[in-house]
Amino acid sequence: MEKIDPQLDHLDLERYHPGAQVAYKGKRYLIQRRTTLASGEAAVVLQNDSEQFVVSAHQFLANVGS
Repeated sequence: MEKIDPQLDHLDLERYHPGAQVAYKGKRYLIQRRTTLASGEAAVVLQNDSEQFVVSAHQFLANVGS
């Protein structure tokens, strides 16, 4: 299993600002906010017309396009 560096993930998220639209796994979402999980890992809250959810920064960065 790969070790995740929470600090690096926070830095990698800096270019994704709340209010920006992104393509995540082929669907368009609005970045509602950036946050930190209880584990200390960075995360983002994504939202579209029908759903809202939290995804870890590591998973988000691996699947995002603009």
